Amino acid sequence: MTDIKAVLFDCDGLMFNTEEVSQQMWKEEASKYGETLSDAFFKAITGAKDGVDLLRFSSETPHLSQIFEVMKKRRFDLDFWKSFYPDGLNEKGLVSLVTYLHENNIRIAVCSSSGYNYVQTLLSTVSCDLKFDAIVGGDMVKHGKPAPDIFLLGADTLQVKKEECLVLEDSKQGIIAAKNAGMHSVFIQDTIVPDAEMEQYLDYQADNLGEVIDLFDKEFKNL
Repeated sequence: MTDIKAVLFDCDGLMFNTEEVSQQMWKEEASKYGETLSDAFFKAITGAKDGVDLLRFSSETPHLSQIFEVMKKRRFDLDFWKSFYPDGLNEKGLVSLVTYLHENNIRIAVCSSSGYNYVQTLLSTVSCDLKFDAIVGGDMVKHGKPAPDIFLLGADTLQVKKEECLVLEDSKQGIIAAKNAGMHSVFIQDTIVPDAEMEQYLDYQADNLGEVIDLFDKEFKNL
């Protein structure tokens, strides 16, 4: 059995149902130009801190650079995310998993490609106080996912070894980052369907955060 002492949570699409909302924003902006955005585009930007090579998709979406400039502001408008009713963004099993991990003395951190203040804003939409031992935002590391920096900083902040960490992710970028960090991972599908390349990096899969509790009972040492 694997001895897991810390769990590192991604944020968007993993803890909160923000990816579907943001994709709709992107589609709305693109529609103003009579254009569409491909699944490949959304797969490329999901979980990434440093954006995406716009030239790669400019042939299919000629006004992508203009859309991107609007979305940089709209996507992280904190007042917009604050407007959601309590627990309206929670992904299934979020509160129960955090409660379980606290009860079992497993340290927890949010390691998100998004900024620290944005993560705090999303946490404020939960009706109960979700206490994390650390929050690491993408604005706190030089290199974003799939580089391992954010997860390694999370482990250092929690003072645990990388091999004692379990990463929870919903993106290809995040799953590769976890592997690059030398950590175990669980993929929970949101908007991204694993492709052949991604599948080679998968350790475990679950349908929702609540199922991670079952994984601890069956696969990991329950401290």
